[in-house]
Amino acid sequence: MEIVLNHLWDWLILIGLLVAAIYTLRIIRQEHSEFVDESYEVAFGKLSLPIPTWWSITRQENQLIEFSRTDTRYDWYARFEFIPCDPSAPLTDFLSAKVEKEELDYDKDDVVIETNSSHLFKDPDTQQYFMEVIRVEGKASQRIEERVYFDMYLFRNKAEGGYYLCESRSSVLNGLVEGPFFEECLSLMKIAKN
Repeated sequence: MEIVLNHLWDWLILIGLLVAAIYTLRIIRQEHSEFVDESYEVAFGKLSLPIPTWWSITRQENQLIEFSRTDTRYDWYARFEFIPCDPSAPLTDFLSAKVEKEELDYDKDDVVIETNSSHLFKDPDTQQYFMEVIRVEGKASQRIEERVYFDMYLFRNKAEGGYYLCESRSSVLNGLVEGPFFEECLSLMKIAKN
């Protein structure tokens, strides 16, 4: 008992930190269920994207839409873009050009690369429509000095005459917060009905 009384402030600080951590975990878990229950649909080209209610559209053009969190100071954005191109050019060329343009150097032991549409999209029609897909996700150095979490999807149906580039960029810690919602948004994406 003497130890507790001699270090009362230390114990109070520790208990306060534990309560704050538990509260934060409950809020984050609640955001996931809110996303599933309360997301709204955004049509983008042939895509129908479920978007979390806390993402704000910060830029919208004919072939580009960008979201960020305006309710926080997170260093994060998600961008969805359709880029017209030669349908015979391999997606790997576009991936290499994007990585070079962004000056990304992915951590070799932490990068995830996926090329199977059935692993990325839950909707069977979307899986069939986008048979050609590349996803690269992981921590990277950008322009040598900045550490980022960069998640990038490239996919296309050659009949559309271009490809979709979807990216989520954040500081490393913020990628752990918004990254799963970006992934869920794309995994639940559907082809818009005409």
